[in-house]
Amino acid sequence: MEVGALRVASIVDRIDGPSNWTIERDVHALILYEAGSYHWLETWQDDQRTSLGDPLPGEMWLVPAGRRYRGTAKGGAVRTIEVEIPAAMLSIAPDTRALAAHHDLALAALVRALLAGDAAAAEPLLAILDKTLAAMTGRPDSPLIVQRINDLMAFIQTQLELPLTVEDMAAEVGMSVNSLIVHFTRATGRTPAQYVLRQRLRRACWFLMNRPLTIAEIAFATGFSSHAHLCAIFRSKIGMSPGEWRRRHRSAILPAEEDK
Repeated sequence: MEVGALRVASIVDRIDGPSNWTIERDVHALILYEAGSYHWLETWQDDQRTSLGDPLPGEMWLVPAGRRYRGTAKGGAVRTIEVEIPAAMLSIAPDTRALAAHHDLALAALVRALLAGDAAAAEPLLAILDKTLAAMTGRPDSPLIVQRINDLMAFIQTQLELPLTVEDMAAEVGMSVNSLIVHFTRATGRTPAQYVLRQRLRRACWFLMNRPLTIAEIAFATGFSSHAHLCAIFRSKIGMSPGEWRRRHRSAILPAEEDK
């Protein structure tokens, strides 16, 4: 659907098993995940790993024009809203960090407004994207450092239920703690500790939406010390209790008739 100079579409994508795909376009593509799950999603921009773990409702990925975006999933079905933005309408510096698994309530609302045919949503959407991306510019690291960060992200994902210190992570990739913090933050926009916490929260959200586990069981399965610890972090970072998040988002599971 054409909405002003943008193209918007709602897409249901079903994957019956392990799948890989590559996107290279001459337009920017903003993808908002609305419902469903791939069971596992891993994304890359050029040679940099940008995200690991199932997409959650409201998370967004941006595929910049002229860049190579790769995805890997293990199966499942998702519903997304995709906005195509002409390259001339949004300038992205070459060394801008990838926007992946990004959560911005205002931006998501504008994407949904575009899908509803509201052309007035285009200008504020582009303004938010421009401001967000401008704050994500940096300088590139060497291929060796990029590979170490890629490897560490994969390692972290296997350790989320276990105690994991920044010293453990530095030792895993053969870097000093200070060097790791500098390079990891440059690559992801978060310190290693902040990234680990965010990944634990994302996994907890997935469990809340997809598994009939108690809050305490989910806390221990995702590296939190107790039910109270998970609830405190949830309220601090997400602004609601785990139980409230579960009630709000269980409907984000695709119904059977939509999953065909």
